[in-house]
Amino acid sequence: MVQYNPLLTYTIRFQKLAFKPNITGNYTIDKYKENEFVNGYISMNSSEILDKIVVLFHRCNPEGVNCEYFQSWELTDLCPKLRDKNQLWSSWYGSFDPQPNCPVTKVNSYIRNGTIDFAKAVRWYPDCVNYQWKVIQKFYAGERYYGSYSFDLSVFSYRKRNLKKPKQ
Repeated sequence: MVQYNPLLTYTIRFQKLAFKPNITGNYTIDKYKENEFVNGYISMNSSEILDKIVVLFHRCNPEGVNCEYFQSWELTDLCPKLRDKNQLWSSWYGSFDPQPNCPVTKVNSYIRNGTIDFAKAVRWYPDCVNYQWKVIQKFYAGERYYGSYSFDLSVFSYRKRNLKKPKQ
């Protein structure tokens, strides 16, 4: 089993972002130094309050094939969770401009330098760097499915080089 290494930096590589019925958007994947960011627009308008997200994680081999179900999370009481600053998803939802209003019935936001802080994921599941991931976020109003978007991504670790010269 791989252990979390605080001397390494963890980053993700986005392969794809896809939107399903009732959620639309467009995006680009932009690179800056060792990191990748999603920039674009997302729109969803519901006549009902969106109050539940089910997140499905599928784990794939490093080439992104032979995927298998890994686990799922069901999140209710969305507003406090979207505002929480210490979660895996905090950096992603924090990149929405403007932030979604609560209760969530619509989102018309730009995604500005959206990313996911995978250092938190590596602490939770250190072996995550050995896989590609397909992550689907399904939104619900009560028990009625509204729509979803999904990510295909990989997690990488690397050691930053110290460019400072030692003092003599």
